[in-house]
Amino acid sequence: MAEINASAESVRALMSEALERVRKANTEYFDLLERGLGSSPLPIANQAKDFCTFMRRNVGATFDLGDKLINAKDMQDALKLQAEFFQDQMRALTEQARAMSESAMKTAGGMFGPKV
Repeated sequence: MAEINASAESVRALMSEALERVRKANTEYFDLLERGLGSSPLPIANQAKDFCTFMRRNVGATFDLGDKLINAKDMQDALKLQAEFFQDQMRALTEQARAMSESAMKTAGGMFGPKV
């Protein structure tokens, strides 16, 4: 039995290490993407930056779930973690959709508003 626990712990350690490497690469990708968007002359660059921020937050939440699942005690714990993650993501999606629609309305209003 001790042999199985040691094996499970080594698998968890490997998974945590791999997840951390992927998380680091993801952070570097988003940093590069945001720098590119920051220098973009496109009129929708601000909305693209907001969208990038939402993506970063969503992907970060997924990595956090991965960390929690790696350390789940049993299947019931894993299912509880997934249910909480799903609920949190649905709330975030609602908030993000609202923010993106407000931003789009402001941009559209600026494009079609009176010219000074």
